[in-house]
Amino acid sequence: MVDFRLDRLSHVPFYRQIMDVILSGIAAGTISPGERLPTIRDLAVKLEVNPNTVVKAYSQLQLLGVLDTQQGSGVFVGPHTDRPIPEEEKQRTLEALCRDFVGRAQLQNIAIDEVIDHLQRMQAESREQ
Repeated sequence: MVDFRLDRLSHVPFYRQIMDVILSGIAAGTISPGERLPTIRDLAVKLEVNPNTVVKAYSQLQLLGVLDTQQGSGVFVGPHTDRPIPEEEKQRTLEALCRDFVGRAQLQNIAIDEVIDHLQRMQAESREQ
């Protein structure tokens, strides 16, 4: 089961953070096709958000074909989650992540050169694994 957590200091809206957790879990293989996700109410209570926030995240993912809703049974990861994510969705996600990341780096007075060096090291390390 995925560990849903929200970063309350982030500039990324909560519904996007929920979407990103699910998409990242699918990409990492920690969420499998056919897996049942928490109910809207359960996830809203766990994350201390309005249920409409979870509804929005689930609805957006359903429109992307990532989730399937089965009336009376719950919300499930779709069977075709291995298909590519639309470019528009990738760009929206990248924009939100970068905006949040840059804001946090600026708050810590971290120079862009330091960020780039660190990202390159991380990429090299991930290739070695």
